[in-house]
Amino acid sequence: MKYIATLSGGKDSTAMVDMLLRHGRPLDYIVFKDTLHEFELMYHYVGRLSEYFRSRYGKEVVILKPEISFEDSVFGKISRGRFEGYIRGLPTPQFMPCTWRRESKTRPFERWVKEQNIKEYKIYIGYTTSEIHRKMAGNEFLYPLIDDFSMSEMDCAAYLREREMENPLYRYFTRTGCSFCPAQSDRSFFQVWKHFPKDWEYMKQIEARLFQLEKQGEKIQNKYWFSKRRTCADMEKEFIKADKQSGLFDFSDEPLKDCFCRI
Repeated sequence: MKYIATLSGGKDSTAMVDMLLRHGRPLDYIVFKDTLHEFELMYHYVGRLSEYFRSRYGKEVVILKPEISFEDSVFGKISRGRFEGYIRGLPTPQFMPCTWRRESKTRPFERWVKEQNIKEYKIYIGYTTSEIHRKMAGNEFLYPLIDDFSMSEMDCAAYLREREMENPLYRYFTRTGCSFCPAQSDRSFFQVWKHFPKDWEYMKQIEARLFQLEKQGEKIQNKYWFSKRRTCADMEKEFIKADKQSGLFDFSDEPLKDCFCRI
């Protein structure tokens, strides 16, 4: 039996992994599923976590990557079903399972388990006490933050703050994930536009290519990043107005503790 912890870099999974190691729980692998489109701050943070887990506990972080690019997924054609022949376009996690999550997280993990010849395993999932309803059926899933440590999201945040292990992305977001995740709130996208121009520009380029393909006669399943068929140009107009209203969407300027000084 192998024990695997999934590390996203968010506060809950990070606190979970550190708690498991501090308390000597069985843990064979720590796995980070790289979507290829995390923020640069996330890659830096996961790198620091990797160094910390290695030096303190002798544990490596295994980084899994997809076999195809996001562009391959977006601009590939659907081969069956009622949308056969359509260009797949952008993910729509609001309405159906995210296609890029499947390609960048689910499939790389399944492939890695097979390559490692792991026959039996348990997976630690970083759900907190406020997410009991998210528990999945199956004996392979373990929820230590709920069942062993009884920790809420606030507890996880406090745990990392006390040890000065906070992810700097929480200066801008309440949740972490792909830089372009369509499930983000408008407030979250405002932060991307204002503070991460390279990631915002990438979104605009993908959108422009999809609209150009449609002009050339291609059928697109979904060409919008945002709900209500809003484009990047539409959002920029909203963001410019919001930015003039004393940082309507901005977060507090209170500094986070991310120096790893009290680990």
